[in-house]
Formats: sequence, structure tokens, C-alpha cells
Amino acid sequence: MCSFSQGNDTVNSFKLQREEQLRKAVQKGFKPVNDFENLFNSTEADKLAELLVDFKKQTGIEISIFTFGSEFTNKENFEKFTLGLANFLPSSAERKMTINISKEFRRIRIQNSEELIKLISDEETKEKVNSFFVSSFKEGKYFEGTFFGVKSFMELINSKLQKSK
Repeated sequence: MCSFSQGNDTVNSFKLQREEQLRKAVQKGFKPVNDFENLFNSTEADKLAELLVDFKKQTGIEISIFTFGSEFTNKENFEKFTLGLANFLPSSAERKMTINISKEFRRIRIQNSEELIKLISDEETKEKVNSFFVSSFKEGKYFEGTFFGVKSFMELINSKLQKSK
């Protein structure tokens, strides 16, 4: 089981309760879009979820989106937390990606499974993050950046899958 610990930091009981809530939510079955920071309205979240579900049906590759802030972790442990989250998620997909966004921390972290790393490199991932997500987020356009960023990942993955056939 993955640990969501904060390393050697002292963690208050509120954060421990939120971690436990996240564990329980994930164990019950997470949704493609898990918007704990309320960055998307319901129509936007539904549009993103539909895009992710359709992509999984077409390719078998699972992409999940999480937004969260200090209710789950702190800025210093954001990357460690997102890796723990990616490893903790129940999934039958060998190739998966988690897109982790924090408006509060002004951070985004993409976690790709080992199998997905064989398809897309860290450099390609960074390029997509900077070109689509970060540029839109700077303007406060979280849905647009996420939507077009996800679509750009899907196009990249599809092109790699076509080349490997």
C-alpha cells in the first residue's frame, strides 16, 4: 500500500483526516476528473471526463486528473504526494497518466506509468505541460489549459501508437 506521508514533517490531524478521505475515495473508485480545488464547473468536468473515458476505450490508456491544495499536502511535498497518489490508484491499465494540478501551489505534475514512459519521454511531457497547461494557467484559464493539454497528450500518444504498429 502506498503511503501519503509527509516525510519527516509534522502533519496535523486535519491533513491526516483528508489523506484518509482521499484513500477511501480512491478505493471506492475514483473518477476520471477529481476536482478537489473546484477549478472546473460541472459542465467542464463532464467534458473532460468524457474525453478521458473515450480515450481509454480507444487505447486502453487511462488518464486521470486531480486538483488539490493544502487540504491534502503542502507545496514542498507536492511531487512526492502526486507520485504516491499515482502508485496508489487502483487500475487495471498498465499504461496510465495522472495529471495533478494545484492552483494554490501554482504547480502541475504529470506522473506517467513505467509502461507509458516507454511511449512518451519526460522531455515530450514537459513540452506539452509548458505549451498548453502553464501558458493557459497563467491567464487563469484552467479548463482551457487542461482540455487542450490533455488533447495534445492524446494526439502525441496516438501518433506514437500508430508508429509502433
